[in-house]
Order: sequence, then structure tokens, then C-alpha cells
Amino acid sequence: MIIRTKDRPRLLARALKDVIAQDHEDWELVVVNDGGDPAAVDLLIAGLPSLRSRARTIHHAESLGMESASNHGVAETTGDYIAIHDDDDTWAPDFLSAAVRWLDERPSDVAVAAATEIVIERLEDDRIVELERREFRPPHDLITAFDLIVVNRLVPISLLTRRAVLTELGGFDDSLSVVGDWEFHLRLALHGHIGYLPQPVRAFWHQRPESTGDLSNSVHGARDLHGQFDRLIRDRALRSYAEEHGIGGLLYLSKFIDERIAASERHTYEKVRDAIEAHRAEITAAEQRMQSALIEAIRYHSLGATVRRNIGRLLRRRG
Repeated sequence: MIIRTKDRPRLLARALKDVIAQDHEDWELVVVNDGGDPAAVDLLIAGLPSLRSRARTIHHAESLGMESASNHGVAETTGDYIAIHDDDDTWAPDFLSAAVRWLDERPSDVAVAAATEIVIERLEDDRIVELERREFRPPHDLITAFDLIVVNRLVPISLLTRRAVLTELGGFDDSLSVVGDWEFHLRLALHGHIGYLPQPVRAFWHQRPESTGDLSNSVHGARDLHGQFDRLIRDRALRSYAEEHGIGGLLYLSKFIDERIAASERHTYEKVRDAIEAHRAEITAAEQRMQSALIEAIRYHSLGATVRRNIGRLLRRRG
């Protein structure tokens, strides 16, 4: 497995302990320090005796990016399966054992993903405070190219991939500073079937919306960049498709979809307008009743009316 890290020792410490806690014992670890302080990383690993003979560290003097870090880490591993365990995410203790067993029993699957939760957290001094959890699952508990084309339904912490398949696909695209995992997942899903381990949840995608800089998640801290590279990847795929098949079908579909959306919006607008018109008389009558009631209430509770009522009560008592 590969852990990518940069100047996040508090989070890295949690990730290293998470790896040690796995009930599957046949694993090796490569920590890729992508431009961060090497002393802090070496100190953490040295402080965990169970890692000393099983972990290797690669130090990049300058950051080369997440996907390049992954590729360098993969090159240093020897196992049949590859997992990208980012330094801020975690697994259930049986993640590796369940994922390895799945792939061992299903040799045609190119990878397997586990049920995942988003964990929203906040860093406070020397503490990591959990705020809430959210479900993160694919439709119908299936990983499909159909769904991945719309939006990324996977995160690295949830996935175990066959090394041979990753190598055949050419690894990760290190030209992408963000969304490289989505681009790889697309190629992986088109290459073969990705299995899915349903409940219980075994992968935890930790997010810190309030953090900035190195402590943030790119999905929050680089939101605009995510949007840009999402479009660039789609544009690249579109150009490749057009070069082979032309743009005739795409021109037709884009216009067809645009007209259908416009017609649907127009239909919805007309239904809302007709509903308002049909109930306008009722709405007007209700408004008039409310206005009359308001006027009556104001009159009843006005100072003059209150004084008159109290004087009347007093006179009746005296009489």
C-alpha cells in the first residue's frame, strides 16, 4: 500500500496506526513524502517498531503531485494488490482482509471497493474532533462506468486494485494536479468489473471543510481547480471520441437534450402559472379575510378600544 503525505504529521500518525491495526498481516507499506519535512516523517515511522521492517519511505525534495507520488510508490512495491491510503483517511480493521479475500475469490474483477462514510472533522490544537458522518455509496451498491462518467463514485481509501491491471493501464496520470483518482477510476471501470463490498462500512473518507493549506482536502481547498480539471478531462475524452467517430452524433444529442430540457422547464413554468391562476380567487379571498381580521384585531386592541372596554366593565360593576 502507498501513503501519500506532505507536512501533516498529526494526520500521518493516525494513518500509520490505522495500517498497523489491520487484521490482515501480509502487507508492505511505502510512504511517499511529497515535498514535506523528511525529519517529521522519519521520526513517526521510527516511533512505531512494528513498521520498521515493513515500511519504506520515499522523500521528494519538491512536491511532484499526488498522482506522481502514487506512481513512485507503486514502483517500490512488490505485492499483487495496490491500495492508496491517503494520510488523512482510515480503514476498518478488516478492510484489507475483506478486500483481499474478495479479489482472491473473483479473479475476473479488476478491483474491489468498500462501503464508505464521509467523516467531517475539525482540527483543534492537538486534537482531531469528529463533527458528523455522511453516507457515501454508489447507486444500487454497484460500481459502473455509467455512474462514474457522471461523477466520481469512489475515493482512493475505498479501493483495492490488482497490481497487474494498474500496470497495464499505465498507472496514474501525473499530469493531473487534482481529480486524478476519478480519471483512473474511469479507465479502470472501462477495463473490467469493479467489485463492491457492501455494509458494514470499511472505508472512511475524512474531510475538514474548515482547514486551509496543507491541512485541507483538495475537494474543499481546491474546489475551483476540481471544476477546471473535471471539464478538461471530459473535453479530452470528447476530442478522442470525435477523432474516431466524428461529431455528428454529438451535435444531434446535444441539441436534442437542450431542447428537451428547455421544453421541460417551459412545461413546469406553465403548470405553476396555471396553478397560481386557478387559485388566484382563493388566494385573494384569503388575503381579504386576513386583512379584515388584522384590522379587527387592531381595532379591538387599540388604546381607545381598551380604555372604553375597561370603563364599561368598571361602570357595570358599580351599577
